[in-house]
Amino acid sequence: MNLKLVVLGANGRTGALVLQAALARGMEVTAVVRSADRAPDLQDARLTLVVGDPCDPAFLASVFGGQDAVISTLGARLPTRTATSVYVRSAEAIVQAASVTDLKRVLVTSTALLFPGQPLLGKVLCGVVPNVVRSARRMEHTLKQSGLDWTSARPGFLTDATEATYRTKRNALQQGGTAVPRLALAQFLIDALEDPQTIGAAYSVAQKNT
Repeated sequence: MNLKLVVLGANGRTGALVLQAALARGMEVTAVVRSADRAPDLQDARLTLVVGDPCDPAFLASVFGGQDAVISTLGARLPTRTATSVYVRSAEAIVQAASVTDLKRVLVTSTALLFPGQPLLGKVLCGVVPNVVRSARRMEHTLKQSGLDWTSARPGFLTDATEATYRTKRNALQQGGTAVPRLALAQFLIDALEDPQTIGAAYSVAQKNT
């Protein structure tokens, strides 16, 4: 039986790549977008488009029924408190919706700035975007306390390079791991979804060494 996956933030640059990667693995995918006008330009018989608020637990509960997993690529376009609250609000909605459905597997995109032992650049960024760090930390805490089978991907800078390979490290920051192509991050999320050993951990995700 094909795995049934919900993707939140499916209209974003990373989300659209997650859709493609999931469909390439033969999964049945439900793409959640806020507006039909911003739907991904992708046609596939195994792809269903649903329009709604990914931070609304009642809406998510209507989507999660009969699904196996959810991947959230939601993030803030601006580092303001209001914009970054999407991390927390979406996590709370996911947990509430999962509690009234059979969905247990949750994967989210977070930030490498949550890891201790930051280099100088990371320390500077933590001071520049404190709302991102604070909200992402609260998101992960919400998932850790939920009892769900969660995995967090913590990338650094996201690029549009056409490279799908990556390096990861479990619960630790990688040396030299300051950037990762969105394509590689999408591949990691799908790989992690299919690997139960990634449950209950945060992974730094970085571009492959050359």
